[in-house]
Amino acid sequence: MSPRVSRVTKRTIFDRLGPLFARTDVRRTYRFSRPTLHFGASEYRAIREIVRSGWVSNGDHVRRLEQHFIDRFGVKHAIACSNCTQGLVIAVRAAGLAGARVALPAFTWPSTLYALLLNHCTPVWADIDPETWLIDLGSVRARYDAVLAVDTFGNEAAVRTRAPVIYDAAHGYALPRLGRRGLAEVVSLSFTKLPTAGEGGMILTNDSALAREATELRRLSARMLEMAGVIGLNSVAHYEETYLKKLQVTERYRKLLRAGFREQAVPRASNHSVFAIRLDTPAVRDRIHAALSDRGFETKVYYDPLAVGLPNTDYVYNRLLALPTYPQMMGKVRQICDIINRAARGRGVGDKRAR
Repeated sequence: MSPRVSRVTKRTIFDRLGPLFARTDVRRTYRFSRPTLHFGASEYRAIREIVRSGWVSNGDHVRRLEQHFIDRFGVKHAIACSNCTQGLVIAVRAAGLAGARVALPAFTWPSTLYALLLNHCTPVWADIDPETWLIDLGSVRARYDAVLAVDTFGNEAAVRTRAPVIYDAAHGYALPRLGRRGLAEVVSLSFTKLPTAGEGGMILTNDSALAREATELRRLSARMLEMAGVIGLNSVAHYEETYLKKLQVTERYRKLLRAGFREQAVPRASNHSVFAIRLDTPAVRDRIHAALSDRGFETKVYYDPLAVGLPNTDYVYNRLLALPTYPQMMGKVRQICDIINRAARGRGVGDKRAR
């Protein structure tokens, strides 16, 4: 059966984003995401010099950040953008896919779809694998001209098809094959990502013609600020140490969680950008989510499917809960796990029987 979806417009995306952000209480004691910065005197001097010079975008710091991606991932071209969403819009246009029928997973952040709509593309919905949560092209029965695959939560996607492929690598930094997949890949450097530039995106491609077009489109609409370049260079320089601390938080969750759950299967590689657990039932997930929220811990119930009627997508989404894993959360993991374990048994965090 084909997935059911109402007429998809830019308004549809905003309608979906509204409730998602509404669930984020800025007064929350412990946020889901928090950037880890290692600023020192040199970074503050660099920012003061940017302000003094008046050259605030696409300068030396942005070029050095682009060169970092070229050197680290062995890709021919890296084009820094104001954000990953604009990077995806530009990549689709520069690849000559405007107006195409493009297969994409419904289990993704709305920006993936937004990039297609701005290029007048027709979305062709794909289901996901129930264990890896990655796009399953075998589920697509309709014709498509290209594919927009997603590295879901940092799990490396690898699509086999003769059609052109662009990778939404928003969560893809440091994946082993980054820089060597498809026509282009677009990495996010938003404040929720590791590494971060505060806000930003990076288009990676080995296609020189695509790179020239993307560079011009970036110049017209999506230049990265030099301040973002400073933050990004600092963040990539400290990536390994911050990443190891993040993994330690994740491992502590694994040791202390007693509720029945499944983790995302990794067929190739993952950078564990997001630690999400799939609970046994939607009711258990919702109970845990509410209990953590009541105690001031922000978690994420996402991705809200962009189309309904895809069985694996609906099944995974209705049971998924993403937990905060930034290094500053290490001291709170035991408390979070206690709340989860009690809520999973149907006991409130204040229930005397659970003490």
